[in-house]
Amino acid sequence: MKIKASIDFSNDIPPSKGCMLLSEPFLDDPNFGRSTILMCEHSAEESFGFVLNNPFSVQLNDLIDVAPKSIPVYIGGPVAQNSLFYLHTFQGIDSSEEIIPGLYFGGDLSELFSLIEADITLSNKARFFVGYSGWSLGQLEQEVSERAWICVNNIPLETLLSEPVSDLWRKCLTLQGKQFQTFAIFPKNPQDN
Repeated sequence: MKIKASIDFSNDIPPSKGCMLLSEPFLDDPNFGRSTILMCEHSAEESFGFVLNNPFSVQLNDLIDVAPKSIPVYIGGPVAQNSLFYLHTFQGIDSSEEIIPGLYFGGDLSELFSLIEADITLSNKARFFVGYSGWSLGQLEQEVSERAWICVNNIPLETLLSEPVSDLWRKCLTLQGKQFQTFAIFPKNPQDN
C-alpha cells in the first residue's frame, strides 16, 4: 500500500488570493516538489503565484545591469520565465498591489532599487522571480481536490521572507498542526531515512 493513499493531506481551506499553497510531501514534480507558493491572484479569470523557495543560479544584477548587487533571484514557476516579477514589503511604492497586509506585488522598479541602494540591508524586504506559477480555470481546484496542494492562510509575513528557503516548506507545513508535522521532517526519498 502506498503511504500517500492512506493519509489525508487536506484541510478544507479553498485557494484564495494571499493564501499559501504547500505541495504535498510526496509530489514528484521538478517544478513544484516541496514548494511553497504565495497566491497573488485567484479568481474566475486567473490564478497565479510565485514559488518562494526555489532559488535561481543568478543574481539580480546578472539580469538587470542597474540592479543593486548581491540580490538573489528565484524561479517563481514554469510560466513566462523570460519575465521578472517581484514581491516586497515597501508600503507606498507607486503602482504596487497589496496581496496580504504588508506584502505587495510589483510597482515602480526604479523606486524599489533606490530604496535598496540607500540601504542594502533592505534587500531582504523584496523577493525577485523569473517566471510564475499559473493555473487555468478550475485547474487549481482540481489539483487541490486531488490533494496535490495544501492551502493555508496562517503563515506570518516574517516567515515568508526571512525563513531560509531551504527550510520554508518544512516550517510552513509544521505550522499546520499535528497531522502534518511528521511529514514536515519526512525525507524526500524514504531510503535516505
